Amino acid sequence: MSTPETRPLPLLERFRLPLLLIVAVATLVGVAVLLHNRPKPVTITVLPPEPTAIPSATPIPTATPTPGPYTVYVTGAVASPQAVITLSFGSRVLHALEAAGGPLASADLERVNLAGRLNDGDQVHVPTREAGSAQTPAVTVIVVTPTPGTYTVYVVGEVMQPQSMVALPVGSRVEDAIRAAGGTTDKADLSQVNLSQVLSDGDYVYVPPLAGDTFATPTPNRPPLVHINHATLEELDALPGIGPALAQAIIDYRTEHGPFTSLQDLDNVPGLGPGKLDALRDQVIFD
Repeated sequence: MSTPETRPLPLLERFRLPLLLIVAVATLVGVAVLLHNRPKPVTITVLPPEPTAIPSATPIPTATPTPGPYTVYVTGAVASPQAVITLSFGSRVLHALEAAGGPLASADLERVNLAGRLNDGDQVHVPTREAGSAQTPAVTVIVVTPTPGTYTVYVVGEVMQPQSMVALPVGSRVEDAIRAAGGTTDKADLSQVNLSQVLSDGDYVYVPPLAGDTFATPTPNRPPLVHINHATLEELDALPGIGPALAQAIIDYRTEHGPFTSLQDLDNVPGLGPGKLDALRDQVIFD
């Protein structure tokens, strides 16, 4: 019979230390596996928002190209006929005649629109009075320097100061041009003159006599200019490339936003592209 001192230890007690070692090793292996297989951390980058553009209170103007010089051909009763003349942009027929040495004494200046604006490539012909015709009395061409907002027109025929270039405010009519040239003579036939016609820059005003031969007035080298800020639907419709719909769009935009100041303003009207604007460049005026 065994004594307490000689009783064998339980099985768990005998293998306690190896078991603890096995559990510790298994725990370490598990931790190592978890550390090895854990997902890589995700890097989050916070991007600051783009700065919001603040519109300028004052629109930045765009560069407007300066038109180059014009070259015209001058023939007829001038001091230097058949002359090719180079003139600055905005020149008139009068300037072409001056560059060609001036008109001769036999020149019939009533048949030439001295106030007409020139285009590049124009021909200016100064006719001679027909032999045996009544000689035109010597007159002095009145040359005026227009200020911004005025029109220059040429008045000839039965007026007190014939062959006059006069400057008139925008919106003036034929009656105003005749008055600026001193009024009519007793021989004037005003039944053939539309005194209420609104003038454009560079117009020619001819007052015929009551009796005697009349002549055809100079043919304009371009259609009448259209006042874009005062034009009616019919006048706008007559412009190249502008139909009734676009004409109404121009009037609506003009009514809502105020008068146009340049061709660039017209670009804001829906339906008016670069091609149509280029066709309107020499057809409309802004005042």
